[in-house]
Amino acid sequence: MTKRFQLYWLRESGCDLGTPVTADEVDAVIRGRVLELAGGDNRPLNLYLPFLDARESRRRAEALRRVTLVREGDAIRSVPPTPAAALRDRAAMLLATHPAWIRAPDELQPRYFQIWQGVSLALQTALRTWIPRIYFRDPARFENRESAFPLLVYAASRLCHGRPRTEFTYDVVDSEALPSALHLIGAPLQIVLEKVERRLYACGRAELARRYAPLWYQDVLRAVGKRPRRLVGLLGDEAAVVNAVIDLGTAHRMQGVKPFAKATSLALRNMYGLDLRSLAFKMLEEATLALGGTAQDVS
Repeated sequence: MTKRFQLYWLRESGCDLGTPVTADEVDAVIRGRVLELAGGDNRPLNLYLPFLDARESRRRAEALRRVTLVREGDAIRSVPPTPAAALRDRAAMLLATHPAWIRAPDELQPRYFQIWQGVSLALQTALRTWIPRIYFRDPARFENRESAFPLLVYAASRLCHGRPRTEFTYDVVDSEALPSALHLIGAPLQIVLEKVERRLYACGRAELARRYAPLWYQDVLRAVGKRPRRLVGLLGDEAAVVNAVIDLGTAHRMQGVKPFAKATSLALRNMYGLDLRSLAFKMLEEATLALGGTAQDVS
C-alpha cells in the first residue's frame, strides 16, 4: 500500500496546509528519512517541513538536506536548527492558520488602528514587565544605579497610544517622545520603587534598599533625564519589535515572516545588554491574545 501524508509546508513561494501527498511525491532529498520514520504505519501521517524564504526555495534540495526530522505521534516534523528558524516557523504557522491572525485587519479596513493599537499597548505593557524582571533576577544589579534607574523609569513610563492611522509606538527621533513617555509618571515610579525597596529589604540589603525608597523618585527621574541614552535606547528597541509584529500581521503574506524574524532578532539580541530573543515567541503569544485569539499551538 502506498504511504500517504498530509503535507504542511509554508514557503514564500507557496504553501501546503494539509495537502495530501503520496510517498512518491515527497521530495527525494528527504523521502528515505520520512519513510523510515513512518515505518509500517499505514495511517496518513502529518508531515511538517520548515519555512523557506524565496532564496531557500530556489535551493530547496540544499535546504532540505540539512533538515532534521523526528516522529511525534501521528506527525513527522522538522526540528528547527536555531531559535531564529523556530521563530520563523512559528510566525508562519500563526499567519497561515490561526483565525485571529487571518482575521487581523490591514490598513484599508475600518478597525485597523483600533485593533493594532490594542496589540501595541498589550506588547508595551508586557515588555515593561518582562525586561526588568529578567534584568533584575540578580539583585546585585541594583548596586549600579546608573544602569538600574533607566530600566525602572522604563517600567513606569507611559504607554504610547499612537496616532491614527499608522503610528503605534514612540518615535525616539521626535523630540516630544521622551517627554511624553515621562509625563506625570511620579506615582507609577513610586510604586515601582516601593517594590524594589521591599525586595532589597527581604534580601537583607537594607542600606541599598534605602537608596530606592519611593521618596527619592524625583532624584531618579532627574538622573535619567540628565543621561537619557539608555532609556531612549529601550524605547527605540521596543518600537522596533512592536512594529515588526504589526507589520507581520498586516502583511497577510508569507513574505512578511522573514523581515519580522530579522527585525525582532536584531532588536532583542542585545536589548539593555541582554539577549532577549526568546521574548519574540512570548510577543507572538501576547499579540495573539490581544487579537482576540488564544495562544494555543496551531500545529
